[in-house]
Amino acid sequence: MTQKGRFKKNNPDDFDLDSYIEEQAQGNQSKQQIPLNEDTHETSFWKNAVLGAALACTAFLWYHDWSPVQAYESVFGSDEAPTVIAQGQSGSRIVIDIPEIEIPEIEIPEQREIERAIRQELERASATLPSVTDYLVELKDRGLLEDGKLSAFQARQLHQGGVPISYIVDVDNAGYLDDLNFVAITEFYKNDIPLDYLEQFEKAGYLDRLNFVAISEFYKNDVSMEYLNNLDQAGYLDELSFVYITEYYKNGVTTEFLDQLKSTGLYNDLSFIDVVEMYKDENN
Repeated sequence: MTQKGRFKKNNPDDFDLDSYIEEQAQGNQSKQQIPLNEDTHETSFWKNAVLGAALACTAFLWYHDWSPVQAYESVFGSDEAPTVIAQGQSGSRIVIDIPEIEIPEIEIPEQREIERAIRQELERASATLPSVTDYLVELKDRGLLEDGKLSAFQARQLHQGGVPISYIVDVDNAGYLDDLNFVAITEFYKNDIPLDYLEQFEKAGYLDRLNFVAISEFYKNDVSMEYLNNLDQAGYLDELSFVYITEYYKNGVTTEFLDQLKSTGLYNDLSFIDVVEMYKDENN
């Protein structure tokens, strides 16, 4: 059995060589045109991108008067005063410099007083004192480091408080070293309370009755000894705290007014603020 008809063979005589060459040539030409078209499209895209960027840069520089410095500062900022660019009626551009506004520091009187007190305290604390050993040795040589005067502990506390030995000698010469503890001596020194002021309390018999805080506050607020004597005679000096006494003195509250409040039964129910305001209402 022959294989004839199983595969169809072309007749060599029917083969057209010219047509075959022409078809091959057209096929190769179409294959070569594809990448050329792609390259042309890509080149046009980059040309347009570069042209657009150039136009944008040109417009940006034109807006900033062709000044690269102004263009840079508009983007990244400047340490100089800011400017505002406005356009006049004639179309000209007006550049307005805006000066920096400096806000002055407001100094509060209370703040100055606090700073002054802190400064004085630091100056006193940094005052030149001998070492604690030399400090105690000098007190001992002066006869102040013994029974009835100062103990070693008290002396060390005075040294830590910055109290010079000369002030301790003055307190002893005035006769107050036996009556005052190291805390009182330190506070009197820090508050610049003169020894003759303490002498007034000693003569009036108040030095043992009033603590050092009360005496310091009376000195700071200029509470007169006459006012303290009036309160003592009326029986209020030992009854009232230094806060009440100071406020009553500053507002002129009399012992007669306090007696009136006692007679009404309101005295023990009132704070010093109530007493001061009631006194003002009835005497103004």
